[in-house]
Amino acid sequence: QAYDYVMIIALFFSSVNSLSQHQQQRTNNNIFFGSSPVLRNNLISNNNANANANVGTNTNNTSADDDGKNNNNNNNHVKNRGWQYWCDPCSCGFNKAKSYTQHIAGKRHDAVIAESENLWADYKKSGPAFYDPCVLKEDVTRSWSLDLFMDGLQARSRSSIKHVLVTGVSGGQLDPSLRLCNLNPQKRAALWRFLHINTSGVPGLSSMVAALPPHYVRVKEVLESIETFKHVERLMKRSTSIGEKATKISHIYDIGCGHGLVAMLCAASFPHITVHAIDLVPRDSFRAQCEAFSSTGTTLDNLTFEAGDLSILHDRAATDEGCDGDAGGQSLLLCVHGCKSLTHESIELAERNNWAWLSLPCCLQSENHLDERTSLKVADGTRFAMLCGAIAAKYKAETVTTIDSRITGRGIVLASSGKVKHE
Repeated sequence: QAYDYVMIIALFFSSVNSLSQHQQQRTNNNIFFGSSPVLRNNLISNNNANANANVGTNTNNTSADDDGKNNNNNNNHVKNRGWQYWCDPCSCGFNKAKSYTQHIAGKRHDAVIAESENLWADYKKSGPAFYDPCVLKEDVTRSWSLDLFMDGLQARSRSSIKHVLVTGVSGGQLDPSLRLCNLNPQKRAALWRFLHINTSGVPGLSSMVAALPPHYVRVKEVLESIETFKHVERLMKRSTSIGEKATKISHIYDIGCGHGLVAMLCAASFPHITVHAIDLVPRDSFRAQCEAFSSTGTTLDNLTFEAGDLSILHDRAATDEGCDGDAGGQSLLLCVHGCKSLTHESIELAERNNWAWLSLPCCLQSENHLDERTSLKVADGTRFAMLCGAIAAKYKAETVTTIDSRITGRGIVLASSGKVKHE
């Protein structure tokens, strides 16, 4: 167990260090924009002199025609990319001409080009929450890139001095108070592209967000919920051993669900699974999101809200009521940013009942996970990673992954398929 603990921590910090070094190495002087070479230094200079260079604020007043075309070459999205060659429709870069040429001739590139007309048509019908006539077609149809979206957005700050996120510069987290209505038209278009079913895979998500009252649409919560949902999807598709089929999930329990968007994404995407959102009381945002989904034609008949705490599941597990009632089915227990002891108590409940579980720890207390003689005199981020490592080792997590640190400072994801009972 001690060996597992050390290895998890070592691998985590090794991955973070490798990512940082990779970002620092992408500093080539020349890039290719489309099929034409552009000197990177000139590109940055031209953009700095251009009023449209600030991609995080609403400064682009250029109007597009009905086809979304414009003669002005807006190169903001390749600023500081550092790649030798850049495919703008696919939002990806290459350092070798051969790789770039193969990509342009490949199926992925063709698929992105083929779906662009439908995306542009859908965007123009997206309504005032997203649509803006000054947005260019390429801003809508360009493949989603978190780096491009985050670049220039307001960062979280504990002082009166405001900062923005800069791609390639480590540190910084998205301001949690930033709402959809605060974004400039190009950023809103990019977020719409991410929410569209072609990218998110969730039916009705972009329409639901558009139907919500503006004060409920916090960009951080939307991104964090979707990224968490993607980890849930991966867990449900996993196998614990070679040749073993993934166990069918029949019930999902989201304990301490808060605004409930993760539970709703599960319910919308898996209508055959019963999803239980559990919290002490339903938030106003929970009700608003349910109503917004319903107004767009995505019914969540398989979603229920239950007022209470973890004791609900203790009682239910004891009687097997509604947990694994379906033949061959299994339950999945989610705990997303549960406070203090809720993280390990929910995992213990899942382990006792051989359920799958997924947890994003939050405010962890060292006395719950380390020996009482252990004193942690380290930075907060290191402390959090070490405690997550201790949880992963104790409960034998099958996967330890992360959500981008610009979205959340507590983005370590621990998960187990629950299909193998541990001795």
